[in-house]
Amino acid sequence: MVHLPTSLRRYRYVIAALSCLVLSLAFLTARAPAAHANAAGTAMYTPSSSNESMAYSRVIRLAHSGSENGTLLGTFEHSGLNGAPSSYVIRQSSDDGKTWSTLSTVSDGQTGSGHPWNTLYQPFLFEFPRTLGAYPAGTLLLAANLLPADGSSTDFEEWRSTDHGATWTYVETFQTGGTSGDGIWEPYLALNSSGQLVCYFSDERQNATYSQFLGHIVSNDGGVTWSANPDGSTNFAPGEVKDVASTIQADRPGMATIADLPNGNEVMSYEICGTGRNCEAHIKTSTDGGNTWGSGPSDLGTEVESTDGRYLGSSPFITWSPAGGAHGELLMTGMRTRLVSDNSFTSEDHQAVFVNYDYGSGPWYWMPAPVNVGGAGQTTNCFQNYSPDLLVSGSGESLRYTAASAVGPYGCEEVTGSASAGALPYNSTFDGTDAGWLDVGGCWSVSGGVYSETCGGTTGNKAIAGSTGWGDYTLQGDVEITSGSQAGFLVRASNPSVGSDALNGYFVGVSSTQLFLGKESGQWQSLAATDIPGGLADNTWYHITVQAIGCTFTISGNPVGSTATPISYSHTDSACFTNGAIGLRDYASTGAWRNITVTASGTTSTATATYLAPFASGSAPDWTTYGGSWTDTASGGTYADTAGGAGDKAVAGQSGWGNYSLTGDVQMNASTGPGSNAGLLVRVSSPGTGVDTLNGYFAGVSSDTLFLGKEANSWTSLATVPIPGGLADGTWYHLTVEAVGCQITVTGQPSAGGDQVSLTYNDTGCFTTGMIGARTYNSTATWRDIAVTPR
Repeated sequence: MVHLPTSLRRYRYVIAALSCLVLSLAFLTARAPAAHANAAGTAMYTPSSSNESMAYSRVIRLAHSGSENGTLLGTFEHSGLNGAPSSYVIRQSSDDGKTWSTLSTVSDGQTGSGHPWNTLYQPFLFEFPRTLGAYPAGTLLLAANLLPADGSSTDFEEWRSTDHGATWTYVETFQTGGTSGDGIWEPYLALNSSGQLVCYFSDERQNATYSQFLGHIVSNDGGVTWSANPDGSTNFAPGEVKDVASTIQADRPGMATIADLPNGNEVMSYEICGTGRNCEAHIKTSTDGGNTWGSGPSDLGTEVESTDGRYLGSSPFITWSPAGGAHGELLMTGMRTRLVSDNSFTSEDHQAVFVNYDYGSGPWYWMPAPVNVGGAGQTTNCFQNYSPDLLVSGSGESLRYTAASAVGPYGCEEVTGSASAGALPYNSTFDGTDAGWLDVGGCWSVSGGVYSETCGGTTGNKAIAGSTGWGDYTLQGDVEITSGSQAGFLVRASNPSVGSDALNGYFVGVSSTQLFLGKESGQWQSLAATDIPGGLADNTWYHITVQAIGCTFTISGNPVGSTATPISYSHTDSACFTNGAIGLRDYASTGAWRNITVTASGTTSTATATYLAPFASGSAPDWTTYGGSWTDTASGGTYADTAGGAGDKAVAGQSGWGNYSLTGDVQMNASTGPGSNAGLLVRVSSPGTGVDTLNGYFAGVSSDTLFLGKEANSWTSLATVPIPGGLADGTWYHLTVEAVGCQITVTGQPSAGGDQVSLTYNDTGCFTTGMIGARTYNSTATWRDIAVTPR
């Protein structure tokens, strides 16, 4: 990574030589096709003046610090444009990223002529997971790259904290380099399989042979001493080890980040810049715990490309999540996103996360990032989206994205936000946010739990969410044509851009007369349709369910609030798209959407009808109550028990329902006694008035726990998981219960957004069939959007 001096140092995009500067700056400011909306995130840090320059974010979650576990600590590049001394700001969040405060600041630790320096680049926070040297688990290290105002040298400094980041002690300057072209950059700390602390970094100090290479040094005592002396010469074995060093002198591998895998391997992500390159993101695997990589230093690894022809350019960051499949998910992002075909920027530029489901082998996919890093682009005080950070939640089902964004009162903020990590099940209630949605064309906004597109036109305005790697799944949600002729849902969507049919995938839509299915791949192909009984007037909510299983698409629909059996049909596309994200689309119309859920798998049969509780009708004639005082409110589509007794319940559906997914929102309103909770019933039979008078399962929430239990005239607790941050009364919480065979999986997430958690229990001798229901215990409660899809 070439770091340009003085006033141009913020425009550090990689170029082969300084003579390419004009081309480089044009490359930086080129704009991608317009993509709109998506949540702007919340401010992790807002500067106090336009003098503060920022980029390069890093966030960790304490996990070895006792009572401080779960606390988020974040920092970022921080310099003063006026040349005055600056500090790294350590920001803290104790509510999982909802709010942030300054915990401490860390300044240049060196003294003497010219110090303290003001250019504070490339910080990295590391928490000791075990005792290293004389320092116990929970000790923190901050390693960073500091430069004087004239950019004449580069020094890696190191600080230690033994009180979880409240105070810091300068340790040493452990590596030194020259200016751009002869410097050192981007320290990254990790442990290797031998239990040594490792520092990976980019090195230009052997530039006669390597314009830049990636290497590492090790410490046996927790960072007190290192295997290489400050000038890079060997202190003790192995000295400085080359990890990625091209045989082409102009190549510049750099900006390493590491993901630990559960199979014992590690994956490194990095960019390769140089002549004829666009700093494409690559990966390389270590099978010996980080000591050696691939087949050797000259092995440049694998360039990461998505199945629909995208690649990440510049400053990649990689992490691993245990959610998403048998091998979890590798998640990687970068500063820019381009098309392989012509290197042009894509619609999701600045807001894409790449996904792989097999430890880095096989195909890569992508999903919209949780945050739209927006604003006016690169400015003198803001290097927008340069080296963004990814942090998975404790369960791995949610993903936090943090980066510098050219927004805020002084043109730059460090913004952060969380959304789905691409794991199923998925839900979007649009309660105040559209985090994780990429809008391509149109005018999109969120209000009152509704996502609206208000520009219309014939360019096929679309919004995309989820992973392009999703295969078999069931999508359901409500759509409303607010003016015009058609609107609906995208299924198995990839390769989106502005244009009426500019994507690969399927569109399931409604018109005034039909529920229809079509295929898009640069042009429209009508596949199937059925008439809507009585037609569909504008400004009428219509509930659609799409089950995409193999090459067969089973589609059903019904007006929201109707008690009629949904219309349904199946269609098989012999040359189908097998993977893709979900989305929304209108054509020659404006539209609105709400209550979108996606669950894994489904069925190709129409024998068992989908079900949506008719609360929006103002009555619930097919619900039978046992205890409590129940009311139905049409305007909000809600069903409530205002008595809040011990075990009040209402049930609906069919006793013969077997395998199905049940989704809905629950809200505890006021406690009426100890141990209050509320939730959904699954596979119910023999219900009656009384606390546990039924046979079946109860998936519920309390103030701090998501749980599953079995009721057979007595209570048996089966599984529990904590709710991150707890659950206050009056807060909507989304539940998905998947009952397949004897395995019951329960997933929960705040409806307004937040960390998703789940639990799974295999109940030998399970109840195999039964109705659904709502139940509360010592709490008044309200439910909405309860729906069932067969499995």
